[in-house]
Amino acid sequence: MIPENPASRRDYAITYIDNGEKVFVLGPGKAPLANCRPCREGHRTPEEMEACTCLTCHGLYAATDDMDRVDAMLAQNPDGLLAIRTGAVSDLVVIDVDPPEGLETMAQMMEAGILRETRAQRTGSGGWHLCYRHPGGYVPSGAGRAGHKVDVKADGGYIVAAPSAHPRTGQPYTWRFDFPTAPRDEVHPGLLKIIRPPEQPRPEADPRDFDHISHRRLRGLVDTVLDSQEGGRNAALHWAACKAGEMVARGEITEQVAYDALAAAAQHTGLPLREIGTGPHNGTIGSGLRKGGR
Repeated sequence: MIPENPASRRDYAITYIDNGEKVFVLGPGKAPLANCRPCREGHRTPEEMEACTCLTCHGLYAATDDMDRVDAMLAQNPDGLLAIRTGAVSDLVVIDVDPPEGLETMAQMMEAGILRETRAQRTGSGGWHLCYRHPGGYVPSGAGRAGHKVDVKADGGYIVAAPSAHPRTGQPYTWRFDFPTAPRDEVHPGLLKIIRPPEQPRPEADPRDFDHISHRRLRGLVDTVLDSQEGGRNAALHWAACKAGEMVARGEITEQVAYDALAAAAQHTGLPLREIGTGPHNGTIGSGLRKGGR
């Protein structure tokens, strides 16, 4: 348990780990710290990132419950923000409410009874992190997934945590007065239906056999998506879409060809179409294509 009036990142990190959560350190602007060159060039899949032994490479994949590693992270990055990896690895689903519009949405969800009272953190921007137990399976992270200006931070996500200060407002993240004894409630079934839609049937055909995958590099990206494991499939798809976006920018393939190949592979692994995207300009694939194109 954290001592009275704690100030250190280390004190909080100990408490988070005692709660069963995995922590890591972000840069002072909330973005993950830069990867070293070998990791940047050699680690492409979530599995490779997870197995990496570097201290802070690969962002949330560096999250740990080993305090020796956390101490080293904090010493190496004295201005870094403390963060918690969300998802099944920390038994944590966070409803992230962005002010001011998100506060209105939150009130409506509470009135409807689908947003339960639970452990809560006030964010440095004046919003809320509502922390629930992970229901099992895969719960995707995503902006606006729970409602207008209400994001979901679950598998493949993370939150900034106290005592970090928001880089724009300078205000600290603070837990409600009943932390750390306040329990995390279960996600309401009605809310779970919103944030985790039913899975689509998996295509029977193997996407590696599709005629339109004629480009060797694109076939490699499809293989990465197909070989990804539950809990890391969305991250693998986003990485592959980023790389495909680079190919589109170089004129090697079209956006539609990239989308068709990656969407087929993602559906084959069981990712829902709502998460994948219904075309090359939305969803995880659209986000990755835009990022890679830049």
